[in-house]
Amino acid sequence: MRLSWSQHLNAARTLELAGSDQAGIALALMGMALLMLVQDLSLETDHQGDHPGA
Repeated sequence: MRLSWSQHLNAARTLELAGSDQAGIALALMGMALLMLVQDLSLETDHQGDHPGA
């Protein structure tokens, strides 16, 4: 994974603190963070498929 689960959570918590004047930027960054999370989770499930029982 590029980011650990705690790093993904920290990014989400940081972005939720953005003020309403920064909502557009926060939403764009959250979208990027979600894409990274989906890719990381996909890679993890692919690796688990390579090693059954892992």
